[in-house]
Amino acid sequence: MEASEDIKFTVVLHDNEQKKIKVEVKQTETTDGIPYYVCTLDGKEAQIRKDEKWEQIWGSLTHEQVDELGSAITKHLGDL
Repeated sequence: MEASEDIKFTVVLHDNEQKKIKVEVKQTETTDGIPYYVCTLDGKEAQIRKDEKWEQIWGSLTHEQVDELGSAITKHLGDL
C-alpha cells in the first residue's frame, strides 16, 4: 500500500448550536498499513478509524461527532 502520511485536508463539523467547526485531518496508517485519521479541532487531537463503522481510537469526541467526521472524511476521500 502506498504511504499516506502526506494526505492532509480540512472538513467542517457542527457543534451543538450548529456552529461550523473546522477540523484539520491527517491520514496516516499503522505499521501494518491500516489507515486512521488524526483530527485536530479546537487545538485538541482525536484519532478515528473505520472498521465496520467509524470508531474513536483516542480523544474526547461525542459519538455524533465521530459519525459526522467519519462521513465528512468518506465524502472528501471519495471526491479526490
